[in-house]
Amino acid sequence: ELAGEGSLPLSLDLAYDLMASLAWWAKKQAPECRTILVTGHPYHDAGASATQELAYALATGVEYIRALLNRGLEIDDIASQILFSFSIGSNFFMEMAKLRAARLLWCNVIEAFGGDEASQRIKIHGRTSAWTKTFYDPYVNMLRNTTEALAGVAAGVDSLHVACFDEPVRLPDEFSRRVSRNVQLLLRHESHLTHPIDPGGGSWYLEALTDQVAQKAWAIFQ
Repeated sequence: ELAGEGSLPLSLDLAYDLMASLAWWAKKQAPECRTILVTGHPYHDAGASATQELAYALATGVEYIRALLNRGLEIDDIASQILFSFSIGSNFFMEMAKLRAARLLWCNVIEAFGGDEASQRIKIHGRTSAWTKTFYDPYVNMLRNTTEALAGVAAGVDSLHVACFDEPVRLPDEFSRRVSRNVQLLLRHESHLTHPIDPGGGSWYLEALTDQVAQKAWAIFQ
């Protein structure tokens, strides 16, 4: 909110106090519920590259960790509460590499804070990009949403939001919502992309690109 709008309706310290209290509540009452969202959308929608979006999201996650450590929570309790949300752009292999690199880098971050192996596993929600969509020919957005969703699924996102193709033009109608749902159903039930553990694993090009993205994003993060 602060990055996207430039201001908050409350002080940052109070926001972190509320975040900490919600994390304490979830630890005791709903351990499977994730109460902390780290989102890359404001950076992606402002024109950030894949490595910039990843680096700024990592920095945000580290900022949240430090704020909550200062409020008495343990690193494993904090990490288990965090969900990352990334936009998925139209550069197919680059977006796959970005999401795969996020796993590597977040593992390094949590390990540096002393988190255990389970805490080092990132949870990723993907959203088809809002920045790549056109107002003037919204039906082209169907194609862009499909390739972006494919990149997200092939990269192994834990959950996925396929935006409606007419989102830039109007409130989505029944038809556009149905198309968005069907994109996910086709990828899952007809293409069977959720069956392999890592659909892109073993591809030299993708593995090399993932390593390059990880190194570049880490340098920006530092």
